[in-house]
Amino acid sequence: MVNGIRMHYWRTGGQKPALVLSHGSSDDGLCWTVVAKELSGEYDVIMPDARGHGLSDPPTDQDSADAQAEDLAALIRALGLENPIVIGHSMGSSSTAWFAAKYPETPRAVVLEDPGLAPRTWRSGATTSPEAAMKRARAQILERNQASYDDLVAQCIEDYPSWGLQECRVWAPSKRLHHPNNAFRYGPGRQRPPMSELLSKISVPTLILKADDDAETRKANEEVAKALKYGRLVHIDGAGHNVRREQKDSFLRELRTFLAKLDR
Repeated sequence: MVNGIRMHYWRTGGQKPALVLSHGSSDDGLCWTVVAKELSGEYDVIMPDARGHGLSDPPTDQDSADAQAEDLAALIRALGLENPIVIGHSMGSSSTAWFAAKYPETPRAVVLEDPGLAPRTWRSGATTSPEAAMKRARAQILERNQASYDDLVAQCIEDYPSWGLQECRVWAPSKRLHHPNNAFRYGPGRQRPPMSELLSKISVPTLILKADDDAETRKANEEVAKALKYGRLVHIDGAGHNVRREQKDSFLRELRTFLAKLDR
């Protein structure tokens, strides 16, 4: 029980430094399986299911915008983890950054996989209301909930051929467990502070692994990353939003280099 919910997690165990992996939207803890297998010899890898994902309790429309960041903090306290390294992807990178900004003395280090850095720009003519966005998100989640495992694996292989079968096999079950109440995340008042504000409050070594992009977007990302006190931004050539799935070797090389420096 953490922060008012039952939070499920997977753990490799052992008397080793703790490494907490926070997954992206519609994924779950087991979606980190490939990375966990690479690192479990050196780290006690903890892979929580965020609220509304995997086997954890669903969110409600009363959840605060920082609920997932507070869930991370509460999980770390409940497990008695001492200065864990925390890695987050996408949605998990947002909650990891917010957690590290609110609790700067808790993590030993932070790694963010393709967080949203440059401020979002909205079309002036956009008319989609939060209510319409929530309705659409709920319908999309339910459609995936009802798909078969075999169909989801086949869809993954077709849509993401560079991932490999192992990634698709752990990705598919997470879509069936993704709770429709996650649509509340698209409601009014759920926006996090700008990433530049969060990064400026993180006081531990930080690595940002961003997807490949054009020169203008890279420059905008680098400007935001300047807010880090002790950080580095790396754009991974050839990677999309799922950096570790699309460029596994480059992701692990940069991650291992960063982790090795923490031990010096």
